[in-house]
Amino acid sequence: MRQEKNPKTEGLFQDKDAESAGLTFNYEIGFDPRREALLVKVLQGEKAITRFERFGIHVLSLQDRYLSGSPLDPTHRHFIQHLLRFGNLDSWENYYVIPRRHGAYFLNRLVKFETVKSLHSKKPIHFAKSALKPRLELVGSRWDRFQVKVHFLEEAGGDGLPNPQTVVFYGSKPWAFAQGVFYSILSSSVNPLLEEFDREGLWTPRGERAMEFIEQDLPLLMDRGEIQLPANLSIPEVVRSKAKARYELLEDPKSDRLQLILHFVYGEHAMPPFEEESDCLVHIHNGEQNLLLCRDLPFEKETLDKFYSQGFSRVGPDRFETGGESALDFVADRLPSLHEEGEVVGEEHLKQFRVLSRFGRRQLKAVARSPGMDWFSLDLKFVVEDQEIPFELVRRLVGEGRRYLPLPGRGFVRLESQEIEELAQTFSELEAKEEDGCLQFKSFHAPYLEEILNIDWRDQGEFRETLRSLRDFSGIPSQEIPPALKEVVRPYQHHGYDWLRFLHEHHFHGILADDMGLGKTLQALAFLQDLKNRKGTLPNLILAPTSVVFNWESEARKFTPDLKVLQLTGAERRENYDRINEADLVLTSYAIYRRDAEFLKKISWRTVILDEAQYIKNYRSKTAGLVKELNSEQRLALTGTPLENRLSELWSIFDFLMPGFLGKFLSFQRRYQRPIEEEQDADALERLKKRLHPFVLRRQKDEVAPELPPKTEIDQFCEMNPEQRKLYEQILLACRKTVFEEVEVRGIERSQFSILTALLRLRQICCHPRLIGKVLKDKEIESGKFEMFQELLEEILSERHRVIVFSQFVEMLGLLKGWLEEKKIPFEYLDGRTRKREERIRNFQTNPDIPVFLISLKAGGTGLNLSEADYVIHYDPWWNPAVQDQATDRVHRLGQKQHVFAYKLITKESVEEKILKLQERKRDLFKGVLTADSKLGKKLSYEDLEYLFS
Repeated sequence: MRQEKNPKTEGLFQDKDAESAGLTFNYEIGFDPRREALLVKVLQGEKAITRFERFGIHVLSLQDRYLSGSPLDPTHRHFIQHLLRFGNLDSWENYYVIPRRHGAYFLNRLVKFETVKSLHSKKPIHFAKSALKPRLELVGSRWDRFQVKVHFLEEAGGDGLPNPQTVVFYGSKPWAFAQGVFYSILSSSVNPLLEEFDREGLWTPRGERAMEFIEQDLPLLMDRGEIQLPANLSIPEVVRSKAKARYELLEDPKSDRLQLILHFVYGEHAMPPFEEESDCLVHIHNGEQNLLLCRDLPFEKETLDKFYSQGFSRVGPDRFETGGESALDFVADRLPSLHEEGEVVGEEHLKQFRVLSRFGRRQLKAVARSPGMDWFSLDLKFVVEDQEIPFELVRRLVGEGRRYLPLPGRGFVRLESQEIEELAQTFSELEAKEEDGCLQFKSFHAPYLEEILNIDWRDQGEFRETLRSLRDFSGIPSQEIPPALKEVVRPYQHHGYDWLRFLHEHHFHGILADDMGLGKTLQALAFLQDLKNRKGTLPNLILAPTSVVFNWESEARKFTPDLKVLQLTGAERRENYDRINEADLVLTSYAIYRRDAEFLKKISWRTVILDEAQYIKNYRSKTAGLVKELNSEQRLALTGTPLENRLSELWSIFDFLMPGFLGKFLSFQRRYQRPIEEEQDADALERLKKRLHPFVLRRQKDEVAPELPPKTEIDQFCEMNPEQRKLYEQILLACRKTVFEEVEVRGIERSQFSILTALLRLRQICCHPRLIGKVLKDKEIESGKFEMFQELLEEILSERHRVIVFSQFVEMLGLLKGWLEEKKIPFEYLDGRTRKREERIRNFQTNPDIPVFLISLKAGGTGLNLSEADYVIHYDPWWNPAVQDQATDRVHRLGQKQHVFAYKLITKESVEEKILKLQERKRDLFKGVLTADSKLGKKLSYEDLEYLFS
């Protein structure tokens, strides 16, 4: 149909020869043999056209619905559309390059156009009127190495076109280009195969494609007479058979080599492995058989790759060899599985490469030799094939990278290198010393070694029983309690006394880690009284926080008045130095010890006890370093929280108790701390628990003191005042920006100060905006939490209860103090600067008319007995829940008769609420190491920061 003229484009084109259906183009075409491509130039008159927007065709919108206004003839329009779609413009030469695979499509349309010239000669292109017939010829005498050749014959008969000068444009309607003439190719069974042929007209089918040709294409071509076969070549029977491998093992007696003869069996036919990818087909042609086997090259290749990875190299068509430990690895690891993959011959004749067995930790026999005061020796030998081999010899072989041990005349045994290396590393970390062919260990390592070794104690029955008792505390013999304490000590405290005495008698040291309020001080005093009763007076040193020293004196006076107590406190303490050897109990604080260490570490103490031993949790601290210089028969630690934040705290305490017990710190980090805290490694956690178990006695209240009244913990949420909320949001944005900028530059570990400072600022606003001082610029903003506290306290006091109020912030205690004074509510007060602490505590305990005790968490979290109160209010929560729990247990402890209520005041939608959830991780770390709970803790992560500052 004739297309309507577009008034917008009429007159723009000066093509006087335009057909009635629309404008037309002229074309020049050629063939580029280098690029194997058809070249097409589009002209309007003499001018080359490369952009067609003015004709209504754009490369980005080639669909017909965009072309309603095009002035082009529809045939030319569709041609140009496809030219843009499939061609690449050569902007230098102004022609389009069409890949050969698309050439036939364009030739089928170019033949219909009137003006098509040669791109090079500018003469008209000749499209032959007669078509070509394709014919194939099979070349070769073997079906596993055949080729196919294509010829083209003119439709009317005559000679074929010479192939080297013929280019085929394949497709549904293919064309051939020869001697400057384009020929169409008649439809035939050959046409779908034309793209397989090269420029020479040859095709060499390979592998599966060759099989398809023989099975599917060849019958059809022969039936239509379109292929010619050599006279002496008949079509074979195609056989597809699953391959099986056959392995034959040989030893070369002249060299250290193991040989493998490999064949792949297809049905009844065995053949060596392929050497080239072209070896896919195997033609078997004899008088009786004409078969064509298709080899399973993926299977053969996979099999060969396994042998190459085992160290084999190919030394013949079917022969492979390897030697040394690679050969032994093959026999030990790979050979057993070969029986499942194929037939194995010759295995039973192996002598040089016979692997008898493998051995590691289970085959290590450890015989204990006479133990000393605080050490024992192990004679370590591997028992292998009825032979004993010294551990040191095996360790040396493993260190040299050897994996096999020769047994002359019998073969080899495989070394479990990793297990042996781990044993050697463990012995090194336990600081074992070699002595007379044995390894000597400190006695405190014996329980752990029994967990990993099968130790024969032989004549050391007493030591073996000691270890059994350490592993199972119920096996510790019960001893008589000092007479004066029989009516005071509870059954679980008696067991703690037995445990402390047991440790002392066997030269061990440990941590009494009972819950707060279960009487650790009383158990220690009973133990020290017993030592005096049995062995006479010798000074014992007690180091405790300043706030706890007076409690020791009070407890000793009450329960063990027979013990002579000397308190080294105050400016005049040095005047009492000459009385130390007359005392049973010498009491001083960590702070004073730091100043008096040079004198006190010269004294030979019977026992040194660290109360609240978490004071040395930082192994780098001066206090931790100095206490480890003390000289004593025994060292003990008392603490309800030996682990508050990180496992390094436990290491520090044990480095005081038993130096070397947990190895060097860097080794401890690598073996335990990082795997447990960062990777949540349950195996590492279990190993650590086994090492600690004999030397940590921990009982919880619900286990041993069911008579204690119940404790109810309540999270009391409060809202911020509007002005307080606005201030909080402003500070939050500023803190978030500062923190994350520093973390981006320095990382989380090195940004701890900024993180904690930002959290501190946010927590202060939650408590009371006045705590951030100058930031407010004299603005008076009230606190929603403070208002709720006032209501809660007045309600509690109206019911005649007594309350302990804890806060991290001394400034906050000051605000509470001011309000209590304003309301004329009697109270006691204690922070780190308070003098005569004992009087403050005694006054609250004995005076029922004082209902409130304000205490800073740091000053009052340890060493206090405040059982006269029955309510606890934590005004502000903090990161470590163990500190808060300790503080609560100042009230919920033995002697408490009433139900205890502990309130935590939490500001909603603030960092306080987020901290509350993150606190559980700290509890999990504590429980995972010291109880049967296996949950793991981890450090503050980037995700935690995102959460806290969101």
